[in-house]
Amino acid sequence: MYKASAGVLLPTSIIGSLPRPAWHTVQLGSRSFLEAMVNARWREQYEDAVSTHLSAQEVAGLDICTDGDAHYDEEIGGWSWQSYPLTHMAGFSREVALTPPAVAAAAPPRGMILHDQLEARVLPRIVGPLGPGNLQYGAMWKVAQRLTRKPVKFGTIMPELLAAAVHDDYYKDPVERVWAFSEAINQELNALADAGCPVIQMEEPQIHMVPARGKPFGRLEIPELVKIFQQHGQRAARQDRGVVPHLLGQPCAAAHLPRRAELPADFGGA
Repeated sequence: MYKASAGVLLPTSIIGSLPRPAWHTVQLGSRSFLEAMVNARWREQYEDAVSTHLSAQEVAGLDICTDGDAHYDEEIGGWSWQSYPLTHMAGFSREVALTPPAVAAAAPPRGMILHDQLEARVLPRIVGPLGPGNLQYGAMWKVAQRLTRKPVKFGTIMPELLAAAVHDDYYKDPVERVWAFSEAINQELNALADAGCPVIQMEEPQIHMVPARGKPFGRLEIPELVKIFQQHGQRAARQDRGVVPHLLGQPCAAAHLPRRAELPADFGGA
């Protein structure tokens, strides 16, 4: 059975990052999480921020808590959601450059924060085979879980979004790049589940965006996006593990509700 929601009829949680406290001023940058935790000031501010986020959720009566994504830096429009994995996974260059998105979308007008985010995408490029590198999700989850008796979940962005964000000198086919991201992050999610994380949140599967934006890269059909979702959480969701995580996905468009039965996940809305 799902341990995090055992005995709870309608478990409650939140989706998304929490506001960074004004006093949390130290930035992670390209350092690994474990490397940053050696620094006394960063460690103190990070643990205090996580503790503050958890306390607020406990007071609100939530059943499943989050660390608030306290490892994210103060980047425009919440860009750390995408830039963190892209600057900590293996297979990327040391050099960074302004990187317009590889997949065109409806661009917000100048003056909107999402427009500013498009102009703030300074990223490395793929130069070799992708791997988990220094994602270190399990280490982050352990910090949060030891600060509360409530179950703590951990969330991660989906591979099709990451694949559309970077320039690539290694994978010559964008769909191959999506699957490479999926395989690499799946390794990290398996390590996260092995560490004991009871809830894994899969953030923004692009199944629900197809009606609005069309097929990712003009090629990924709904059935293949379903397969990507399934692989992304493969093995981490097996019922015979000591820990059985939920795989959470934000809602699909109503037109694709029948496909939900093929996804090994519960669904929640922001």
